[in-house]
Amino acid sequence: MEFLKGVCPYCKGELQIPQDRETVICMYCGKELIVRDALAKQEEINRPKPVSEEAAVEALQNLLYGIENPMQFFKKALYMEFFHKYAFENAKNLAILEQAYMASEDADALLPRIAEPLVARVESDLHALRGRKKDELQMDYNLAMVVYVFPALLETNKVSGQAWIDVLIKIWKKHFPKTDLKSATAKEINAGFRYRFCYITTAVCESQHKADDCYELSLLRTFRDDYLLLSKEGEAMVREYYDVAPSIVKHIGKRADADAIYEAIWQQYLSPCIRLIESGQNEECVDLYKHMVYELKDLYFH
Repeated sequence: MEFLKGVCPYCKGELQIPQDRETVICMYCGKELIVRDALAKQEEINRPKPVSEEAAVEALQNLLYGIENPMQFFKKALYMEFFHKYAFENAKNLAILEQAYMASEDADALLPRIAEPLVARVESDLHALRGRKKDELQMDYNLAMVVYVFPALLETNKVSGQAWIDVLIKIWKKHFPKTDLKSATAKEINAGFRYRFCYITTAVCESQHKADDCYELSLLRTFRDDYLLLSKEGEAMVREYYDVAPSIVKHIGKRADADAIYEAIWQQYLSPCIRLIESGQNEECVDLYKHMVYELKDLYFH
């Protein structure tokens, strides 16, 4: 016989009720009660308590604004440890967002109301700046959302995580049309230090049927991790590259002459970069690679 879990409406005692009964006697207070009332009481207890919109707005903003210098720990040897620390420290904020979603009678309407103030605050921060500083802050915000906020929501908020991410991406795109945020788990991002974060180089090598662990890709990834990321200027370059490269690859990939474009990138930029690294001319490689990113951004980032 199967039993249903209920709660006595009178004494609040927990009951195990045979599923074929319409009435039962409470074993704690001795009162006769209707089974559907006991089941309804159990459902009421299980239902998440409502969360104020102000608390949810604050929790969501804490997820982003609690991160200082997102590039600092965005390195293969540091990322996972810092991410787990970040998720642990934001456990309360994440729980508030999960509870707000589950307790809402109209989550589709609630989520945009919570997300909009965050993105509006980011836009206000950017509006106060000009030129390079504005671009760098925009890239920091984009990076923080993609590599910390989104993975924490996916990993911790099993019910609401993807829903929060979907609405954040939509509103972010409305405020910042040139951005193209994507969601991924922390494990996928950690694996990406080897596989995903050399977008243009990877796309070129794939067009030439080179393996993902080919000599050229391995050399350029090592150059990025062991040279570029060790300086502030190099970090800024990687930050900008991360922000624009996915869109560049996406737009090139839609063109009928994509293979010809990638071959030109190889001949004009990547092959010379590799020769410069091999000969120890690291700064010359940086200058050439930077020129490649800026030129491709002008041509294909839109």
